[in-house]
Amino acid sequence: MPIWDTIKPATMRISAFLDGDFTTPVQPLPNQMVAAFDPASLKIEQRNVLEEKQGACTSGAQTGFHYSKSTVLTVKLTFVGVDFGPYGFDILSEGQQDVQKELDLFERLCQTINGASHEPAYVRLNWGQGGRLNSSFDARLSNYDVSYGLFARGGKVLVADLTAEFTQYVPAEKDSARLRLSSPDLSHRHLVLAGETLPMLCLRYYGSTAPYLQVAAFNQLDDIRTLTPGEQLLFPPLNSAGVEL
Repeated sequence: MPIWDTIKPATMRISAFLDGDFTTPVQPLPNQMVAAFDPASLKIEQRNVLEEKQGACTSGAQTGFHYSKSTVLTVKLTFVGVDFGPYGFDILSEGQQDVQKELDLFERLCQTINGASHEPAYVRLNWGQGGRLNSSFDARLSNYDVSYGLFARGGKVLVADLTAEFTQYVPAEKDSARLRLSSPDLSHRHLVLAGETLPMLCLRYYGSTAPYLQVAAFNQLDDIRTLTPGEQLLFPPLNSAGVEL
């Protein structure tokens, strides 16, 4: 069903800011826009990265947890610059919305590189139904595409759908607190990358290089000087002195 046929259209407010604290609006104003969207198109995706290698002496892949990817929101915004009467396209009067102007505003708010920050804006999405905004999502624009549905004889855009993908923005300190990735009282699974050493990884997980011998013994490592890229290591609950928690 087209979005303009709904009794209580869903609307999304997009507000753009120069900073991740969402306190400094982009300039020039306005720094926000409101657009109708198709509720059926709103999708929020969350993915975990799991172990893909087959375990030794097993018939299937291990499913150990590595990390969670950023949450992704996808939505289709609809811009309509004509009035649709009971007979469809038979009535094409001037609408209240300049579609191309709204598309340009979206690009300025979400995509344009800002001179003050030298990067695209941080955006806050608020959406609801029947004029009530009750959900919020802080993000950066990942990508978008525009489909044009109707033009006037002179080439003016009358109807367009814009499908956008936003990647959730969470400040580093809040994300670490949420995931507790640096907590020494939890076991951590780590996929070794080229150039990483055991003391370096102990410093990351425990805040000290001291526990590296305990970690080596826990993982039954034959060589504690050289780690093999792609190797899986477990970091048990230890404090900075290497004492088990």
